[in-house]
Amino acid sequence: MKQTKVDDIAPSSNQKGSSVKRVPAVRRSMAILWELADAVSPMNLSHISRAVGVIPSTCMHILRELVLARLVSYDTVSKTYELGMGIQDLAQSSAKLKSFATIVKPRLQLIANQFNMTATATSKVDDKHLALTAYANPPNTISIKVTLGGRVPVTSGASGRVLAAFGGMSEKQIRQNFDKVKWVRPIDYKVWRSQVDQVVKDGYAEDKEGFVQGVSTLSVPVYNRDRTVSHTIGVFAINSQLEAANHKKILESLWAVADYIHHNLRN
Repeated sequence: MKQTKVDDIAPSSNQKGSSVKRVPAVRRSMAILWELADAVSPMNLSHISRAVGVIPSTCMHILRELVLARLVSYDTVSKTYELGMGIQDLAQSSAKLKSFATIVKPRLQLIANQFNMTATATSKVDDKHLALTAYANPPNTISIKVTLGGRVPVTSGASGRVLAAFGGMSEKQIRQNFDKVKWVRPIDYKVWRSQVDQVVKDGYAEDKEGFVQGVSTLSVPVYNRDRTVSHTIGVFAINSQLEAANHKKILESLWAVADYIHHNLRN
């Protein structure tokens, strides 16, 4: 078995000499995880320490943190370590996001082309955050700049209203996440909460320049097979453009795509 020394996890040639700051604790953690991934059987502390070139005391502290994060499991009888179930959970989450993005991307482009607006797909990445998973810009107009993978509080914007309505969060979680949103136009929680209740009735959410200056958004839920919601799709547009647009036609297109994804996405 090839040993994964910490120094083996080095920057690529185009990173050397860059301003990227190396973090020793992270490098050591990654070396331990890769060593356990390559191992044919569980390893004890001394074996891991020698394999990655980290002194036992430091190695033990890192392993304790990895165990708490469920990335590593510890057998108290044999006193050995192996990869934990958290690794599998991460892999499954990554596969779901990639699958969702692959399915939704070409259909977002059709919406962007049809309505001359930026079309987006958003995913709930954990209990506190959502992130842009995919987007498509219209070909013949100035598009709104969006950041793929950028994380924001899970109740942000129109997508946040949808996830608050259908995402299975408790009222306490919803309120805590709401308080973390940096609203461009501050909104009272009771007013916002009534808007979330309306999302349940209408099947869509709208944010009028509340989260991004000068931008309004529409968003609809994408149901998983078990009828939970962890993804949304929608459109971004400058206020005047969305006000003049035909909301009904946009929503019908968004709902049609959401329904297609619902029937073709593996959950």
